[in-house]
Amino acid sequence: MAMASRLYAASYTGIVSTLSLAPASNGTGNLSVIAESTGCGPSPSWLMLDGPHEILYCLDEGLNVPNGSIASFHTNANGSLDLIKHVETISGPVMSVLYSVPGAPGRKFMAVAHYDGSAVTTYSVNPITGIFNRSQTFNFHMDGPGPNAERQDAPHPHGAYLDPTGRYVLVPDLGADFVRIFEVNQRTGQLEEVSPLVTKPGLGPRHLAFWTPKSATGIQIANGEVEVYFYLVSELMNTLTGYKVSYSESGSMEFTSVYEESTFGGQNPGPDGSKASEIAISPTNNHVIVSNRLDSIFGPNNDSFAIFSIANDSGTAFTKPSFLGLEPAFGVNPRQFEISPRKHQHLVAVALQDGEEVVVTKWDEKEGRTGALYAKKAMKGQIPAVAWDH
Repeated sequence: MAMASRLYAASYTGIVSTLSLAPASNGTGNLSVIAESTGCGPSPSWLMLDGPHEILYCLDEGLNVPNGSIASFHTNANGSLDLIKHVETISGPVMSVLYSVPGAPGRKFMAVAHYDGSAVTTYSVNPITGIFNRSQTFNFHMDGPGPNAERQDAPHPHGAYLDPTGRYVLVPDLGADFVRIFEVNQRTGQLEEVSPLVTKPGLGPRHLAFWTPKSATGIQIANGEVEVYFYLVSELMNTLTGYKVSYSESGSMEFTSVYEESTFGGQNPGPDGSKASEIAISPTNNHVIVSNRLDSIFGPNNDSFAIFSIANDSGTAFTKPSFLGLEPAFGVNPRQFEISPRKHQHLVAVALQDGEEVVVTKWDEKEGRTGALYAKKAMKGQIPAVAWDH
């Protein structure tokens, strides 16, 4: 009998839920809530699992309070979460990334993007205990609003990503039309801001994903022995932009724009009010998946996923991706999604913010698209994030 899978979901009601996904008799699954925690804060916005150490990190966006916060939990076999540490931070933390460096074995580091706080903070983390302490704060400013004055009134860091070499942290800034770049000190784990990637004015960079051949090593990437691309989702213009990445002899990152297309295909801006959101590379490493929010492409309260082909079956990247089409998200406002790590069955868990649901769809590897609805669970409040327990 197939074993149940586990997920974690964040709700703006202040609840982090543990869900069990068990197979049902009709080829679908059954989602059920098996535990809840209110230890993260009033508006949990992002979940990050360190599976090998059984630690879940939660960002609290602090929507209606002066500060955000960050919490760590120990994940238990019965689904319950034991709070380890909870600290206040700059307002608006919306995404984080863990990284490590050769010079500090046994430690990890965390970089956090603060949307409302116009900042990036870093933390030194004990991965065994889940204890963390703030290391650095980078505050950003703009001389005036961007082209989209309402949304670009200030810098708005919206994501945090580690590059494939482990030497850089990249932060898309929706307000400033930058992808901010930080070099990681390989001895101390500290970040140093270097020149950003400047995007088209008014684009509104939100999230990104790197592509490398599946078997590539960090050394091969840094030496230019394999191709590296990254794909940037921009919320304000609903675009996917592809960049070819190279590393200079000094080690700096260099970018060549090779592609830009709407997340609705071609130059179609999408329905009024629609907003591109999350991005992921498919398990087969040859497709990009992007969630489109508030488009109702598949009927009222049924938004979409955009699918792009980026590599062939043998693992060779296309210079220019191709838009394959749209698939249903099975709900409204798919803020964030994550593909399951299990090799035998790839499933996509989707946080439907306005739908106040978690849904799980199948990933059809043969067709290169999301498939049928597998499971659905109504939750308490808006759901901005969901994460698989690896």
